[in-house]
Amino acid sequence: FDNYVALAESKDFHQVLMNTAIYTLITVGLTMVLAIVIAVWLNGKRNSKLNGVAQTLIFTPHIISMVSVSTLFLWLMDSQNGLLNVVLVALGFEPYSFLASPETALLSVSLVSVWKGLGYYVLLIMAALQNIPTSVYEAAEMDDTPALRTFFKITLPMISPTILFTSVVAVIASFKVFDSVNIMTGGGPVNSTNTLVYYIYDVAFMQNKYGMASAISMVLLAIVLIVTIIQFSSEKKFAND
Repeated sequence: FDNYVALAESKDFHQVLMNTAIYTLITVGLTMVLAIVIAVWLNGKRNSKLNGVAQTLIFTPHIISMVSVSTLFLWLMDSQNGLLNVVLVALGFEPYSFLASPETALLSVSLVSVWKGLGYYVLLIMAALQNIPTSVYEAAEMDDTPALRTFFKITLPMISPTILFTSVVAVIASFKVFDSVNIMTGGGPVNSTNTLVYYIYDVAFMQNKYGMASAISMVLLAIVLIVTIIQFSSEKKFAND
């Protein structure tokens, strides 16, 4: 119990919780919006040759290990010799501190995670889109329903269970982020990218405080459990509706 009291009073732990929450909001929010937009676009072009190429390009990052992706972006985002900064300087802009600044490091790591996981969620939402009966769209077309209204009144409600499922999976995955933080920033600069799982690793294996690390793990378990309960409750609501 002393460990939980120490956590409640720890400014570092509060910062880690805030970092994890911000990381989750960025990654889940961007991933879900982009996945829905891209899936709808690809579903409308399912018979075109561009569809297969686009699906391959979008899904390929998902099958690459996070270690490889993190190492690649560590080089791309290097403050001095990174390819992205080389391009910015060539275009006449100032170099950008992607990973070296506390203001931008967490956002940079989040964007890498979005790029890595986007294809997986696109395919899940595309599968849901292809299960919508074409007769529904034909009826909307006969009524001259605008495309935007069709999307919000027909498409979005009919794929909402899948969106709920994918968003919960994305939230849980975001709470478990470790590899990208470990490789790209090591929790820095100034603790700005330290997240729950990396903090557990640091406390347990760098500081040898196993009791404290276990307490943090229980906090993580509680958060994931709450998210899971919300998921089951929402699924029951959709089923009843």
